[in-house]
Order: sequence, then C-alpha cells, then structure tokens
Amino acid sequence: MTIRSEDLLITGSWALLIGAIVDTIGQTQQTLTSPDLDKELVIKGDEIEAFGNALQAFGRTKLLASTAESPNIYTIFRSWIEAAGNIANAISVNINMNVNEDEGLKIDSLGSGKQSLGSAFEAVGAYIANDSSFKSLSIAGNSLVSLGSFIESTGDIFLLQDKIKTGEQLLLIGSWIQLIGMIILLDAISIEVETIGVR
Repeated sequence: MTIRSEDLLITGSWALLIGAIVDTIGQTQQTLTSPDLDKELVIKGDEIEAFGNALQAFGRTKLLASTAESPNIYTIFRSWIEAAGNIANAISVNINMNVNEDEGLKIDSLGSGKQSLGSAFEAVGAYIANDSSFKSLSIAGNSLVSLGSFIESTGDIFLLQDKIKTGEQLLLIGSWIQLIGMIILLDAISIEVETIGVR
C-alpha cells in the first residue's frame, strides 16, 4: 500500500492543528493558574506538532520527486526545522519540570526560535511560488506561525530574566497567534491538496 503525498500533507496539517490546540490550552491554563499538569499538555502538544511536521516533510519530499519546485524545498526544510523545534520544546518543558528551570527555558527559547525560522522559510517559499488559489493563505498562515513562535521565544527570554508576568503573557500571546496561523494553514493545505488531486 502506497501512501499518497496528499494524504501525508493533510494528515500532517490536522496533526499540527490538534497539537497547536493542545499546546494553546496548556499554555493558557498554565498562564492563568500555573499548575504543572498544564505543562504536560504543552509537552503533548509539541510532540503532536513534531509528528505533524514530520508527516508534512515526508509528503513534500514525495511531491518534490514529481515537481522539483524550489518552494517545495523550502517547505521540506521548514517541516524538519519545525519538527526539531517542537521536539526541543517538548524536551525543554520536561527539563524545566524535572531538572533545571533555567536550562529548560533556554532550550525552549531555542526550540521556539527554530519554529519561527522554519515558518519564515515556508512563507518565503510560498511567496516565490507560482500564483495559486492557496498562495496568500500559505503566506499569511506561515507568517503568523513564525511571529507567534518568535513571541514565545522572547517570552522565554523574559522568564530567564525573572520577568515572570511579562514572559508568561508573551508565551500566551505567541501560542494563540500560532494557533490562528495553523488554522489558516490547514485551509491553505486543504485547497492545495484539492489542486494536486485535479492534476
């Protein structure tokens, strides 16, 4: 049985959205109530997002064989960078809870920075791509995910400087911006998959 690239893309998008929802719920509850239970939700959300990014990377790689367009290369690169960032985030929260809070925050900031860079690459890839019905959605969604990840990375830096309230607020804002970006990206990829199916 062969899995089509379109199936990997759409399944990866849904996994990213589900992971972002779980992460945002955890971050919202953590910011408002601060229990460690909600850090577990953040870990689970990041793990689900890493899985979704890996699925998309495999799907884009399969597509690359048939199209060889440079925007697909940007997207593959984005997927692997973001998967690494998500894994770093999940590990960092675990370190934060069980080993050393400062070390966990440093790794979390690095992971969020990787996610921001990855989404910025895909936004560039979408920008240079041929005109399509999903181009503007892809640019907008990736730009929001990149911005949200950057804000989260900045929030971790504030937490490292013991500016807890500001840091937590930035983490909350960043996670919600990423969630909005993921919703837009799901729409963009759904349209893209329909377009691929028509070819």
